[in-house]
Amino acid sequence: MRLNIGPLTIELSGVTEQEIPVNSRLFLDRKPADKRADRHYTFHFVGRLPLPSNDWQAIFRRNDIVIFRKEERETRLLAIGNLNACYALYQEKDERNADIYFIEGLKRELQTDTLFISCLCLERPLSARGCYILHCAFLDYRGQAILFSGPSGIGKSTHAALWCRHIPDTRVLNGDRALLCPVPNGGYEITGWPVCGSSGICHNERHPLKTIVFIEQAPDNAIRPQTVLKHFKALCSQVTINWWNPKLTRKALDDLLILTGQTSISTYACNMNPEAAFTLHRYLTELGIIR
Repeated sequence: MRLNIGPLTIELSGVTEQEIPVNSRLFLDRKPADKRADRHYTFHFVGRLPLPSNDWQAIFRRNDIVIFRKEERETRLLAIGNLNACYALYQEKDERNADIYFIEGLKRELQTDTLFISCLCLERPLSARGCYILHCAFLDYRGQAILFSGPSGIGKSTHAALWCRHIPDTRVLNGDRALLCPVPNGGYEITGWPVCGSSGICHNERHPLKTIVFIEQAPDNAIRPQTVLKHFKALCSQVTINWWNPKLTRKALDDLLILTGQTSISTYACNMNPEAAFTLHRYLTELGIIR
């Protein structure tokens, strides 16, 4: 079984189509394989998770994850809430192959979007290609990608719904995440992502990036001028970065600084009335950012 997510072709063994989440099935590659997959994952369903051998060094610990490293390879112990509730162990064999050990008694939970995708640790191979997962609402406006980003609860989904209701030719393609990828001729392409949070909106589509808008709450509607540095910091705060990996962190910061300099980024302070959608649409249209 193969999935195509962004630039990656992923091959899965030891698990069936019916055992993975419905949203991930949208990314299935049903064409005959004509090339070697970029990554190959083998699932093993076990009664008890194996522990990394002593030659794996623990380098990072949080209440839901422990990271081990051996040379350039990683092992991750994954948990829900605290480390007494571990559900999977991800272990890299080499740069292309990894084993995933998943608790047999929790097999039904594999159909949960976040649990399944966390097992694949895709941000590692994606960042090597300059691609990053952004916390945002992903809109398709006339074939152009508009991203509303910002902290949880700031109103991204509400503002996206206003656009769909009041701005013709607008659809939400993902209410929670999108994948940013550079394209060879310059610019960026936005790709659907198999995790969509509580929005329930998930589509596997690709569109050229036109703008990123950071949403803030305010009684009135206005674009707030910001420096490139502030937009860079805002972008970094909403992108998935493996901060425990110095090499990948440096690359991510370099890539995101370039993206910030090449991309239309705005900070929009707004209320959640229909006029908020019209005001932003006028601003983006008058500047020629969208057509």
